[in-house]
Amino acid sequence: MCNPLYLRRCGAALIVCLSVGASSCFATFMPVDAQSFAVLGQFSNNQTNFNNGTITGDIGIGATRQFTISNASVVGNVRFSGTVNQSGLSGGAIPGPGPYTVSGGGTVSGGTVANDPVVASALNATNSLSQTLGGEAGTALTLTSTQTINASSGILDGTGNRVFMTSSVNLSNATTLTINGSASDYVVVNVTDNNPAFNGAIVLTGGITTDQVLFNMFGGNYTTHTGGPTLTISTNGAITRGIFLDPNGAMQINHSDLRGRFWGGDVQNQQIVSGANITAPVPEPSAFILAGLGASLLYWARRKKAY
Repeated sequence: MCNPLYLRRCGAALIVCLSVGASSCFATFMPVDAQSFAVLGQFSNNQTNFNNGTITGDIGIGATRQFTISNASVVGNVRFSGTVNQSGLSGGAIPGPGPYTVSGGGTVSGGTVANDPVVASALNATNSLSQTLGGEAGTALTLTSTQTINASSGILDGTGNRVFMTSSVNLSNATTLTINGSASDYVVVNVTDNNPAFNGAIVLTGGITTDQVLFNMFGGNYTTHTGGPTLTISTNGAITRGIFLDPNGAMQINHSDLRGRFWGGDVQNQQIVSGANITAPVPEPSAFILAGLGASLLYWARRKKAY
């Protein structure tokens, strides 16, 4: 509870929380600049290829990577850290506001944005995040069968994350991984398996949400962005949840419904193909509560000063 002497400071802090999204006021590992992105494609000369699916949320493409799209839809914007480098969009000035049509059918509802500094900032932040978290100690796991992970069994790091580690990930379509945790838990799973296969469903219980679960593919060279794990997500249409971060490895998701985020891509092509849907979380309703509370605190602070 804010002391009356600090009403103005508390109100301003809440307004700042609102401006960056409610989750960033409480999340321990989510970089603020990355919050709007469903997909981030690593800085490289390669491609992020998207077909036969829907991405809900913005797509960030690091220079000089190309974005290609066909038979697919983006509910959001395609944003480039450098010049616009894309294939498959037609209609309207590029860069500029959408909607755009997509080769083979589909749309991009928003705009294409060139020289967006937030894309570079988000990529740099997530690259650093992966390296930092990957160096932490974690509770050992083997992810090869149906199981439940309790957040409380992870090693608590200095910023409040519950950290796990695994060198073996081979989840089949017949498996379900359940992560149980409260709304105040943040779970990091550091993955050092060279070829992790997240092909089963992932379910969250107990109040923990998508942006509170990070699967961090750790390894490789964080300067050249090479040599990291090769990530595959192929759930045969089942829902999976969480943030998947792989800065230094190849990434592919196909025939899957990811309620989360897909960040990274190595200096290889990043594949979002064959019926892959990615839906990024939206700000929680608590943002509106923060807005009202922040505005009220500022109002009463000004009123108190006037008298």
